[in-house]
Amino acid sequence: MNRATKNNYAANGRMESIRFLLWIFFLVQGHHAFAQVPLIYLLSSDSSYKRSNGIFQCYGEGLIGSNVLDNSFMKTSFLGGHLENSHLDKMQGEMKDQNRAGFVAAAGIEFYNMRDTIFNRPQWGIRAGFNTNYHSAVSFSKDLYSVIYRGNTAFLNDTAMLGPLNFQYQAWQKMGFGIFNKHNLSSLTLSLVEGQKMQSMIVSEAELYTSLSGDSLALSYRGDYLRSDQSRSGLANGSGLGVAVDLEYNLPLTDHNGVISISLHDFGFVAWNRMSEKINYDSLTSWTGVNVQDVFQLSTDSVNLPGLKDSVHYSSERKRLVAPLPASVHLRYCRFFNEKNFYEAGISMWPNKAAVPLVYAGLSHFISEHFLINEKVSFGGYGRFGVGAELQWMPRGSWLFRVGTRHLGGFTMGSARGADAYFTLAKTF
Repeated sequence: MNRATKNNYAANGRMESIRFLLWIFFLVQGHHAFAQVPLIYLLSSDSSYKRSNGIFQCYGEGLIGSNVLDNSFMKTSFLGGHLENSHLDKMQGEMKDQNRAGFVAAAGIEFYNMRDTIFNRPQWGIRAGFNTNYHSAVSFSKDLYSVIYRGNTAFLNDTAMLGPLNFQYQAWQKMGFGIFNKHNLSSLTLSLVEGQKMQSMIVSEAELYTSLSGDSLALSYRGDYLRSDQSRSGLANGSGLGVAVDLEYNLPLTDHNGVISISLHDFGFVAWNRMSEKINYDSLTSWTGVNVQDVFQLSTDSVNLPGLKDSVHYSSERKRLVAPLPASVHLRYCRFFNEKNFYEAGISMWPNKAAVPLVYAGLSHFISEHFLINEKVSFGGYGRFGVGAELQWMPRGSWLFRVGTRHLGGFTMGSARGADAYFTLAKTF
C-alpha cells in the first residue's frame, strides 16, 4: 500500500470518527406528570382514605419529545430502518438555529403512614419511598443536524456552525424518608441518592469548514465532557452518592372550591467517585489532499464507526465530580366552576438548556365522587403542543387507579413530536 493510499485510509478513519462524535448525540437520548399528588385525593368528596392506616402506591412514567424531531424519526433512529430524504429535508426546513429533544423515564413505590403521629401533632405522618430515574436532554444546532443527515456538500467554501451543543444524561436511584400532612398530603422528603451514570457535554464552539473544491476540511471545537466511572454499570453500582430534597405543598382555596399546588423535585446533587473523568476539547484539526465532500452523509441504515482518539484532540483527567440532579418545579391552580367540574392550569420548569417551560390548561369532571376524567392541552417542555387525557378511579375509597398521557397523538401519529404515558396504582389498608 503506497503512502497516498495510507493517508486516504487514515483520513477516512478520522472522518468516520468525527461523524461518530456528531451522530451519537442524536441516538443516545434515553416532567414528571405524576410529580404532584393526584387531584382525586385533594378534591373528591370522599375522604375515607384519610381514616386508613396507610397508603401504599407505585407509579411509572415514560416520555420522549422534541420540538423538531418527529416520532417516525425517533422510532427509526432507535429501532432501525430507512430515513427518507424527503422526511429529513422536511424536518430540516422546520428547524430553528437551536433545537431540543429529551427523554424521561421513572418508576417508584411510596408509603404513607396515616396512623402514627410525629412531634405530638396528629395531622403529621411519616412517608418513605424508593424510585429509579433516567433523564436525558440535548440542545443542538440546525447546521449540526444538516451535516450529519444531509452531508457537508451544502457547505462548500462555507462554515457549518455545529455548536453550541449541550447534552446531558443521568441515571439515579433515590431512597427517601420524610413527613406529610394527612389533611392535604403536603410533604417534605429527604433522600439518599445513588448515582448510576452521568454524562454531560457542553460544546461552546464547533465550526466545520469545507473547501470549495472539497479537498480540505477544518474542524475547530471547544468544550468539556464529564462522565462518571465507565467501569461500573447497573443499578446502585457505587459510581456516586448524593442527597436530594422533594417538597410538595397543597393549599386549599379559602372557599374550599379548589387547590393550589407547588412542588419541587430532585433538588440535590451527586458526588461521583474519583474514577470519573473530565475531558477538555479545545483544538483545530484539518485534513487536506482527500475527497471530503459528503464525508458525513449517512448513506446506509447501519454504520460501524471506530473510536474517537484518532481524530479529536483532547486532554483528560480522572477526578471526583459533583453534578446537580435535573431538578424540576411545578405549579398548578384548580378551581370548581360548578358542583362536579373544575378547570386546571399549571406550569412546569426544568432548569436546563434543552427544555422550555411547559404550560398547560384543562377541564376535569367528577363522573362520581370516585371517578374523575380530564382533558388537557399543553405546550413546551421538550416538545410542542400536546393534547392529552387522564383517568382517575378510586373505587370504595380503598384503591386508586390513575393513567394518562399528554400526547394522545403520539401513539398513532408518526408526525407527532412526542409521546408519553404515566400511571399510579395505590391501595389503602
